[in-house]
Amino acid sequence: MGGRLALVSLGVVVLVAGVLAALLSVQLSDSGRREAEKVTRSVAETLAHEPDVAALISLRDSDALQPMVEQILPDADLSFVTIMTPDGIRLTHRNRSEIGDQYLGSRAEALAGQTFTEVYDGTLGPSVRTIAPIRDGGDESGDIVGLVAVGVTLGAVQQDLAARAPLIVLASAAIVGLGVLGAVYVRRSARRVTGSYTPAELSRLVESYETVLHSLREGLVVTDRSGQIVLYNDEAADLLGLPPATSGQVSLDPRDIDMDAGLAEAIASGRRMVEETVVNGERVLLVNQEEARDLAGRRAPERGRVMTLRDRSELQALLGELEGVRTLSDTLRSQTHEHGNRLHALLALLELGRIDEARRLIVASTGDRQELADRLVSDDDDAVVVALLLGKLDEAAERGVRLDLDVAEPTPALPLAAAEAVTVVGNLVDNALDAAATGAEPRWVRAVLREGGGDVVVEVSDSGTGFDPALADPFAFGASTKPAHSPGGRGVGLALVRDIVAAHGGTLQIAQDPTTVRVFLPAAISEVVP
Repeated sequence: MGGRLALVSLGVVVLVAGVLAALLSVQLSDSGRREAEKVTRSVAETLAHEPDVAALISLRDSDALQPMVEQILPDADLSFVTIMTPDGIRLTHRNRSEIGDQYLGSRAEALAGQTFTEVYDGTLGPSVRTIAPIRDGGDESGDIVGLVAVGVTLGAVQQDLAARAPLIVLASAAIVGLGVLGAVYVRRSARRVTGSYTPAELSRLVESYETVLHSLREGLVVTDRSGQIVLYNDEAADLLGLPPATSGQVSLDPRDIDMDAGLAEAIASGRRMVEETVVNGERVLLVNQEEARDLAGRRAPERGRVMTLRDRSELQALLGELEGVRTLSDTLRSQTHEHGNRLHALLALLELGRIDEARRLIVASTGDRQELADRLVSDDDDAVVVALLLGKLDEAAERGVRLDLDVAEPTPALPLAAAEAVTVVGNLVDNALDAAATGAEPRWVRAVLREGGGDVVVEVSDSGTGFDPALADPFAFGASTKPAHSPGGRGVGLALVRDIVAAHGGTLQIAQDPTTVRVFLPAAISEVVP
């Protein structure tokens, strides 16, 4: 492709040089003709106003006029100066043999008192000549006593042009030379950019690239060395809230786009990311970012960075729903097993006649836990949240943490989808259990679900050490006090809670001593599609 482009460029340059040379020749020719007209007119008018010339014409004194004319010719670089009578009889001529013959050329305008210039083919060949009337005494008011014709042959003009031809040739050669250098540069540049691809191959390559780019189910973002977004596909535009993807050149600063601040900074800085979970708005994204590579597979950081994004929002929602179902199933199984054991113990006590102990067992079995379990079968209560809390009772017991539940009756309906409710309540309780389990005795967690001030309030407190003061925002993505090797990721749960609460117009509060997180959700929303 580079060779063909270079040849085309060189051909264009040669053509332009030829056209410029032709235009320059025409320009010089016109310039020579205008110069001839100017000189002939000046000399003709000078002679016409010379009183001695008018007097000599009246005397028909060719012997006196001819030497005067022959002196003027070389000084003014003229081809001829012909002085004649009004009826056209030559009194002077370059060829003395032509003296006394009839002048060939137009005389009417001069006889009418006008000085004029024309191109005429006379005895010396085609010439540019100016004819002026000569008046008696050289005065404008005198009678016309003769005429003077001053001319330069076109051959002389062409000779002058030929003298300038080397300049034209030199200029054309310089242009062609520059064109050759430009063609060589274009060829090398084209090869460096396109390799050995032909235009047809490049066209097919671009079509394939566009097809693949916009057909990917993953988001793809390419940034340059300065961290500006220069390329992205349709999926990336949807995931990050970018303008619709186009085939043209773009340059977007990720920090100017309405996206998660941490993600925008990661894109701008180009830091390496491997399977990192990022919360962007209501989406949970799995992000990878690497340095660009060249055709040989070598890292090429000067070419920018490549980021891929996968949407885990649907998977996260399915996992939340699955967690709710699993919790409900485990709770029901645990309750069934527990009730079976207690019924067997109660039956044995009654058969042994130990009525008082049987009574105490019955009273112990009808506490808060049983009350919550009974709500699972109520159509008016939030069964998913109740089942989740009951499941957390068993988990807390296994971890050596006392979990106190304070759930208003009837159970306040969270204005959230089932999966969102599990995410909010589950993450808050899980974080509290983690904090309490690693803290000092007594280890406890308290979860409150109530209504107040037009809001549904979820409040979770624990006996742990509290939030790290170094964390500017405990709800920011990546903010965590867990060890780096903690299973399930770090700094994601509370970020999900923040985004869900914000999406439903709620607010969050945190407090210390004891560590407490409060979620306020508007209770006005009466129906949420799960």
